[in-house]
Amino acid sequence: MPKTQINLEGWQDYRGNITGALLYVETSHQSIVPVRDQLNENGKGCFFEPNYETSTYGLISCCNAKNMNSIVKNKSRYVLFGTRYEGMSASDFKNKYVIMGYMRIDKIKDVRTRHIQKYMATPGATEPECMQLEKDMAVWGPMYFVALEDSFVISDELLKEWDYKGRATRQLKAVFREEHLNIILGHLNSKKNMIEEYVATVEEYKEALVESDGATEST
Repeated sequence: MPKTQINLEGWQDYRGNITGALLYVETSHQSIVPVRDQLNENGKGCFFEPNYETSTYGLISCCNAKNMNSIVKNKSRYVLFGTRYEGMSASDFKNKYVIMGYMRIDKIKDVRTRHIQKYMATPGATEPECMQLEKDMAVWGPMYFVALEDSFVISDELLKEWDYKGRATRQLKAVFREEHLNIILGHLNSKKNMIEEYVATVEEYKEALVESDGATEST
């Protein structure tokens, strides 16, 4: 269950195909579980997506808007969250491309106006990606995230065996067909859902950000 229940008024029901679109997540180097990079450790910004707390992607912030618009347009029912693991665990998963979780899209909403209004009201804010787009689709649905050692490894060899183009890099935009999606979901679903640990970890990071901002303001 998400930590925060959101108001779903205005969201549209979504019926997608049984395919799974891979979406790369910048993840933290300071945790064992591959949570999103909320502290800008990768130098690519502070990320609040996927938002485990509300079971959404793209609602809290304008993130990967083009990719999410494409996923919704192409009717993939599942978003598979992958990353190149660089966290604190010294396990065999280090530097491997892993799928650590997924969400099933049940509802969608165009949140472009929301993000542009937030940008306009925040002096010095970076212009959101959706400023140049006609839509900015946010998605909501059940999320499932597993421990690092329970992740599903994506390798160049596996992609070739399954007949997908590309390599296991952050640029990979694979959409897994039902046959292979079921293998990935079956693996993840056979493991314990660790979503509460993911939430607890990012909550600690949020507190660190607040403390850091407070220290900056007092100097």
